[in-house]
Amino acid sequence: MPENKQLDVKVKFGLRSFVTVVCILFAVLILVGVLTYVIPAGTYQYDQDGNVIPDSYTPIPEEENTTRLPVWRWITAPFEALFGKNQMLVIIVLLLVLGGTFKVLDNSGGLVSLVRILIERLYQRRYVAIWVITLVIMLLSAVFGLQEQLLILYPILAMMCMAMNWSKFTAISFILISSGVGFTTAITNPLTIGLASGFAGTNVVDGLWYRLIIFAVMYVATSMFLTYLAKTDERNAKTQFDVASFTMSTPEQHKQDLYKAKLIVLLFGVALLGVIVSMSIPALRSLSMVIMAVAFIVGTVIVGRLLLGSFASLGKSFVGGMKDVAPSIAIIMIAFGITHIATCGNILHTIFYEFNKLVVQLSPYLAVLCLYALILIIEFFIPSASAKAALIIPMLTLAPIEGISKNVILLTYLFADGYTNVLFPTCGTLLVGLGLADVSFVQWFKKTILFQLVALAISVGFLMLAIAIKL
Repeated sequence: MPENKQLDVKVKFGLRSFVTVVCILFAVLILVGVLTYVIPAGTYQYDQDGNVIPDSYTPIPEEENTTRLPVWRWITAPFEALFGKNQMLVIIVLLLVLGGTFKVLDNSGGLVSLVRILIERLYQRRYVAIWVITLVIMLLSAVFGLQEQLLILYPILAMMCMAMNWSKFTAISFILISSGVGFTTAITNPLTIGLASGFAGTNVVDGLWYRLIIFAVMYVATSMFLTYLAKTDERNAKTQFDVASFTMSTPEQHKQDLYKAKLIVLLFGVALLGVIVSMSIPALRSLSMVIMAVAFIVGTVIVGRLLLGSFASLGKSFVGGMKDVAPSIAIIMIAFGITHIATCGNILHTIFYEFNKLVVQLSPYLAVLCLYALILIIEFFIPSASAKAALIIPMLTLAPIEGISKNVILLTYLFADGYTNVLFPTCGTLLVGLGLADVSFVQWFKKTILFQLVALAISVGFLMLAIAIKL
């Protein structure tokens, strides 16, 4: 008879997971550094608006290549990238704020109260809840472009999953898999289809009906995979959580649980609403994570003061939470350092140029597969969807390949950008999520690779069909 287990969720990086991720990223960083000395340097020209000019590729003679980083600067690249023109600092600050927030909510008993209320209502319909949670997360990603922001949900989902005898792996999969798939099957995602359609000179609604079909198919596949993970956890559980005892409470305790749960839902609701509004307004889009951080700081001060009773307890808990997630800083810096080395070495434009020469000589069906592979390679170096859109889309759509429409090119870009956000070790969102759940990258790869291959097969099938029907 399995013994009962305690409901205890710690939002902090596990040592094994941290060491594994850092070693993988450092190996990739060295590899990219070596590639800058192997792949010839070259660059495309840009117009006044900052867009790439097609057919403007120019090789950089070896003696004139002064931007390639010397070996010793491979080590300093993460620190150089810290002060570059990217969102690294914002991401780091946001994660520290989230760590502090969840420590406050955990120490106050608020998270337990919220989960107790959720379990009372969802346990008997827990498999239906999987489909509902998956749909909500996918829609937030597909419509508003939320992904790393959704890591705020992990502590709640982790505690809820443990109460349902599911693992932390399943909890983080809810966020990473669902948001990754939703981000890919973009409905109006401003960071992918929004930017890319602008660079291509098309409209977001072009091909929307086709993307909605893809969304529906991938929603079913994702929900089935997450349900499989949950049922596997239940079968393999060595200990059981006593749900009946956990949800049993006195009228006074139930009243307190409702009070705490409402405060937390209000905090999350305001923060999420701020992100959604900012993502919907182009002028505020780049500030979405800043707005989220500010909302959480203000909300945590108010909610934490009400639940903990003093600012001293609030401050102690918040600082403790920041310390728990501090290892994320090293992970994020190394990931951005990889991109910094590749960019300084001027090898990305060369890779694109050589692939593009090959693609124009092939049939549309083979060409689109090569384009898929090309963007996958660039994705490894540049996880940012907006950065890839600015680099890739103008060159592909302004000099189109015969038989491949702009809609198909955009679809290829979406597929190659999104699914790999939860597979490539250079994606900061994936690495931070795995660190929070104390899941090693190797474990993640083994347990999700089959789903990734299914997603790849489905996406290739939709690309072939899109060419056949002349989308």
